[in-house]
Amino acid sequence: MATFADMATLLMAFFVLLLSFAQMNVPKFKEVSGSMNDSMGVQRVVPVVEPPTADSIIADQFMQAKVEPTALSTISEQTTDEEQPPDPELKITTKPSNDPNSSDLEKVRSALKDEITRGQVEVTETDGRISVVMTSDQKDGEKQGSEGLESGQRLDEDTVALFAKVAQAQAEVVSEVEVLRSPSTEQQSFDSAQGSDAQEGEDVAQSEYEQIRSRLTTEIANGQVNVERINDEVRISLADQGAFVSGSADLRASFYSVLASVGQALADSPGQVTVAGHTDNVPVAFSERFQSNWDLSAARSASVADYLVGERYIQSGAVTVTGYADTVPIASNDTAAGRAQNRRIEITVKGEAG
Repeated sequence: MATFADMATLLMAFFVLLLSFAQMNVPKFKEVSGSMNDSMGVQRVVPVVEPPTADSIIADQFMQAKVEPTALSTISEQTTDEEQPPDPELKITTKPSNDPNSSDLEKVRSALKDEITRGQVEVTETDGRISVVMTSDQKDGEKQGSEGLESGQRLDEDTVALFAKVAQAQAEVVSEVEVLRSPSTEQQSFDSAQGSDAQEGEDVAQSEYEQIRSRLTTEIANGQVNVERINDEVRISLADQGAFVSGSADLRASFYSVLASVGQALADSPGQVTVAGHTDNVPVAFSERFQSNWDLSAARSASVADYLVGERYIQSGAVTVTGYADTVPIASNDTAAGRAQNRRIEITVKGEAG
C-alpha cells in the first residue's frame, strides 16, 4: 500500500520530468515581462526582442555523396615565342642642343624679347637663316624697314633701335640674320580684292563662253568658227577659207553671214573686244597696197572690225585691232593645210566683272 511519502516522491519526479521537457520562449517571456513592468511603473530598460531562429534542414540532413572524378581534357590558349619590340622610351635631357642654328635663334629672340613681347617683330628660322619679320602695325603712316631705306624716307626711333639690336645680334651668332617687312593690311586687302575680281572675271568669261557657243552652234558644226575659253577670255577663231580674196583684205560676200552670226553672239558682251589678224609665212607678192604680211594681217582684222562696228554689233570704243603677221602660228607652215590654219582672224572678248 502506497503511503503519502511515495505519492509526494512520484509527484515531485513528475514535475521534474515536465520541467526537463519544457522549452522557454525567450522573446515571448521578455515581451510579457516588459508589459508587466510597463503596467506597474516606468520602464527604464527597453527589452530587445530577438527574432526566433529556425533549424536548417540542410544543415541537419546534409550528407556528402561519394562521387568518382571524371577526367577532362585540358584547354589552354595557343601562345608563341615571338619577342615583342620594347616600348619606346621618351628621353628627357637638360643638356643644350648641338645645333648651332637653335642656339643662334634663341640668342636673337633673347636680344629682341622686348619687341617680341610688344608684338613688333616675329623671329623665325628657315633653312639655316634667321628671319626677323617686322609687323605692319608698328608705325602707321610711315614706311618701315628695308622699304623705308630704299625710298630714302626717315625712319622712326623704334625702327632704328630695332636695326641696332639686330646688328648686335648678328655679330654674336653664326647664322645669317635678315630683316623682313610683313605685308600691310592695305596690301593684303588689295591682293584679296584682286583675287576676288579675277575669280569674278573668270565666272563672267565662262558665262559668255557658254552663251557664244550656243549662238554659234551651226557655224561650229560647219568648221567655220571655233570658240574656246582661256582664263578670263573667250576667243573666237574664224577660218580664212573663203573669207578674204587672196592677197587682199576685202571680205567675200559669202563670209558676211558668218560675221553676222558672230556679231549677234557678241552683241550682249560687256567686255573689251580685240580683233587680231594672222597670216602664213608666204611673203606678199605683186601687191601695191601691202608691203608685208604685217600690213595684210592688220588690214584684214580692220575689215572685220569695220563690219562689226558698222552693223552696230559692238561699240567702236570697245574694240581694238591688231595684226600679228606670221609670228603666232598654230600649225606648221611647211604644208598647205598648216598654212591654211595659220591664216585666221581671232576675236577675243575680255571677261569683265559687273
